[in-house]
Amino acid sequence: MHPFPTPGIKKREGGRIGGELVRGHSAMKLKSSRGMTLQHRTGRRTQCVHSGAQRHNRSRLLVPFLVFLICLCVPFTASAQENQERHERRRHAETAETEADRIIQTAMTRKELPGLVLAVVCDGKTVVNKGYGVRSFESGEAPDADTVFYIGSLSKALTAVGAMLLVQRGKLDLDVPASAYLKHLPANWRNITVKQFLAHQSGIPQLNRKFPTFAQMLSSARGVPLRFAPGTGQEYNNFNFAVVGKVIEAVSGMNYVNFMRRNVFGPLRMDHTGVKIVSRNVAISYRSANGTRVPIEPRFKGGPYGIPSGHLQSTLSDVLKFYFALSSGRLLNPATYEQMVSRVHLGLSGTPGWFERRAGRFSLVSKNGATQGFHSLMTFVSGRSDAVVLLWTSQKPGGKGLVRETNALLNQVCGVPLPRKAPASVKSSRGGVRGGTSYKKFLPDFTYLKAHWYQAVSEGPF
Repeated sequence: MHPFPTPGIKKREGGRIGGELVRGHSAMKLKSSRGMTLQHRTGRRTQCVHSGAQRHNRSRLLVPFLVFLICLCVPFTASAQENQERHERRRHAETAETEADRIIQTAMTRKELPGLVLAVVCDGKTVVNKGYGVRSFESGEAPDADTVFYIGSLSKALTAVGAMLLVQRGKLDLDVPASAYLKHLPANWRNITVKQFLAHQSGIPQLNRKFPTFAQMLSSARGVPLRFAPGTGQEYNNFNFAVVGKVIEAVSGMNYVNFMRRNVFGPLRMDHTGVKIVSRNVAISYRSANGTRVPIEPRFKGGPYGIPSGHLQSTLSDVLKFYFALSSGRLLNPATYEQMVSRVHLGLSGTPGWFERRAGRFSLVSKNGATQGFHSLMTFVSGRSDAVVLLWTSQKPGGKGLVRETNALLNQVCGVPLPRKAPASVKSSRGGVRGGTSYKKFLPDFTYLKAHWYQAVSEGPF
């Protein structure tokens, strides 16, 4: 028996619907035994099924087509965006270089500087990397990023990073007296912490006579009173970092230069940083004698103990590597980095190895250097990827400072507010400025306190 009635087949069953199935053009008719005609419109259904299938097929074709169009458009859109960004970067770089040229060339003319190299970093990108003047009058060649300069006291900042690496590894405690690591310090130095030496807040006397050995220098300081109680003032003193260098050697068990080469210079590929760098691309400084320029051959008094304080050489390229390693966290983890760039006391500008000042809501961290006609200055904005690095030579005493120019570069090129003017040296209670150097009584810096009120409250009174 067929499951469904077919044309020409009659079915007669009592009580059942039977009938004759007649196929027409647009309908199928079924005659029942009772004379009823059942009409089943199949044409419209067939037509709907066919049109639905067609729409489904079209949709199946349309989706890949649209995807294909999107895939074609995306590269062009991305390319246009990349071109726009590239154009903006180029325009910013051109503007940055024009601004830098104006600021630096004016300063070089006014101060009669023979040669200078400059790098400006904004938002983590080097927008200016340029040499000005000559690396030496004899060669007539412009200095570049690989020209070797003596960096003077910028060496202290590198030394500070070496010390902070030992802190990070749990081998050095900055709040412990340095005498815990060095057994032969003068008796009145034995409570001075490592951090106070790093921040020039130790109060040790100025040791102007340079002896060949560290031990002889310590002997010359015995019985000499401190200039102020440790931690209550700030006075720049090169011998602070002779002590820090010796602490690094005692803790690490290595010679200072070897320690820095293995832990800082080597890992960062700072291949032209150290002592007695051999290179044909070196800068020459000058002094005036009877109206003529005389090249200066750097000669450093004292012994190797002075290297951590101010006897390193480097290049602009290497100092940039150093900066990017600091800002990216490659050398120091965030907690150690923050400890290094934070003031030891709120009222004094010294940090472990650097000096901090406010520029609006920003924190400017810097260190400079000067030695026998060579000068250096590195300033960066903590927590923001902006920095200025300057290395230069001079031929007269007025060629030392470029702090104003550094502030202008950060302001005009990177949009950093100008810092407030640094206060003059504060007179001591005895009258006069102590020691004729940058002695500062422990008084609060109210601009800094305003920005760090919570820390001030939590630490209590000075």
